[in-house]
Amino acid sequence: MRRGWLSPAAAALLACAPYFNALNNPFVYDDHDTVVANPSLVDLSNVQFLFLYSPFRPIVNLSYALDRWLWGYRSFGFHLTNVILHAAVVLLLCLLVRRIFDDARRSLAGPDARRPIKGRPTAEPMAFAVAAVFAVHPMQTEAVSYISGRSELLCGLWFLAAMVLARDAIACGSRARAALACGCGVLSIASKEAGLVLPVVVIAYDWLIRPGDDDTRRRRLWRIFVPGSFLVIGVAVYRLFAVPHVTDTGAGMGALLNLLTQSIVIWRYVGLLVWPIGQSIMHGVHRVTSLADPLALLAAAALVVVAALAFGIRRRAPAVAFGLLWFLIVLAPSSSVVTLAEGMAEHRVYLASAGIFIAMSAAIAEHLLGRRAAPRGLPVAYIAAGILITVLSALTVTRNQVWADSVALWSEATAHAEGMWEPHYALADTLRESGSCSAAVPEYRKVVEISPRNRDAYVNLGICLAQAGQLDEAKRAFLRVLEIDPTFARGYTNLGALALLEGDASRARDYYREAIAQDARSVLARMQLASLYEHTFHDYHAAARMCGEARAIAPSTPGVADCVERNQQLAAAKDQGR
Repeated sequence: MRRGWLSPAAAALLACAPYFNALNNPFVYDDHDTVVANPSLVDLSNVQFLFLYSPFRPIVNLSYALDRWLWGYRSFGFHLTNVILHAAVVLLLCLLVRRIFDDARRSLAGPDARRPIKGRPTAEPMAFAVAAVFAVHPMQTEAVSYISGRSELLCGLWFLAAMVLARDAIACGSRARAALACGCGVLSIASKEAGLVLPVVVIAYDWLIRPGDDDTRRRRLWRIFVPGSFLVIGVAVYRLFAVPHVTDTGAGMGALLNLLTQSIVIWRYVGLLVWPIGQSIMHGVHRVTSLADPLALLAAAALVVVAALAFGIRRRAPAVAFGLLWFLIVLAPSSSVVTLAEGMAEHRVYLASAGIFIAMSAAIAEHLLGRRAAPRGLPVAYIAAGILITVLSALTVTRNQVWADSVALWSEATAHAEGMWEPHYALADTLRESGSCSAAVPEYRKVVEISPRNRDAYVNLGICLAQAGQLDEAKRAFLRVLEIDPTFARGYTNLGALALLEGDASRARDYYREAIAQDARSVLARMQLASLYEHTFHDYHAAARMCGEARAIAPSTPGVADCVERNQQLAAAKDQGR
């Protein structure tokens, strides 16, 4: 029994090795919203806020809160948790794949299943190979190296735990393990929506892999799986319509066009799994706008062929069929009728990729290591697997280095998603925040070229132009902001700051007043106006009033209390001097 844990433990340790250089990587992209600016992480005792802040992924939010409690806002601790979770996923995958190959062998061999076939690989090395390739493949870096990819890790952890428990419950008829499997399934769904397909994958396992008679399977199907599936469908429908985090519900023709779009994306995922060159945090996607799109029709037809192939080989190669179906089923929630803001994201293939590796490993064992070829082919296969794992590990280490440099990460993305404004905006912000405003200007210009009504891009473009001394161009950028949104208070405060640079204090004062008129809670406009009243117009009463209003709105604003006290003293002194 102890030997049975050696392969899973070794695979888990192997999963950690290529990610040591990612532990000190910074927060990037969505990390600033999910972690740094997440108010629910501050107080662990406020359990209701903690769970309701992210109502459909509360387990993920809870894990962030625990990390913040342990590590503060040091990215090291968050990355360490991701790596540990990845190792746990790999361990469970190894245990599950061993069961898959054992059950498939028994299903094929019947009464002689327990007799090892001379020269043929057993389930142990095959399971280790699948888990090892999964562990070190560079396509997993977006789930592991990216803190906001943790939903994939937690969903995968509970999903695989549920699969192992469900299989054991079926094998030994244990109600306790079945109940634990249901509990893990709930936690998987509470981590990410991909967990909703768990019942379908369990049914596929039961019918394709597990040896047994059809009558027993039918009873399990109607008594357990069908009721459970209806419950999951209800949750999925509620999830789809209750939370507006998607860009489109995909109704009517849009749903079909999105499915065709995702048919192309699925093959791009397969291509990156087979040949992981050209990775990026963002990918441009070929959006299908017509049912006659030849590329979409070809991709969809190829998926139908794969599904038919899986059905056709289900009896003679059940593990291959199950792996192919695993990939398509697990990927379905993120490649469905719902049009997501990003048509393709590498982290979505994290759990689904296990199906591809299972199918490939089973196919190699079946066709390249047959009874006759096995004695000579087995050592060659082991050597090839070792080389493959080494190469993939090196690629993962290199990929982690890209995630360590935000400028490199977003520069790469602009090349792979040229038609999208988001990577250009992220690169521009990264350059601006690092003090390279001059380098950020061309990127902001690219953003407004692609997205002409992008208010925030014009704001930041104007700031960089002002810092470069190009005041006229900066003014045009800020005026464009107000054309897009006349009620945007920050547009007026920026124009006020620009007027001060030009030496026109009266115009600056008018802009700050207009900012307050548009946003009655604008602390920035009040503090800027207070400074102007104090240092330029020497109206200390007005300055004290502005600071007092700012303190009432946001008491923790730096310097606001001193501002009130100082201007009150100056006003009193001025009144006495009269």
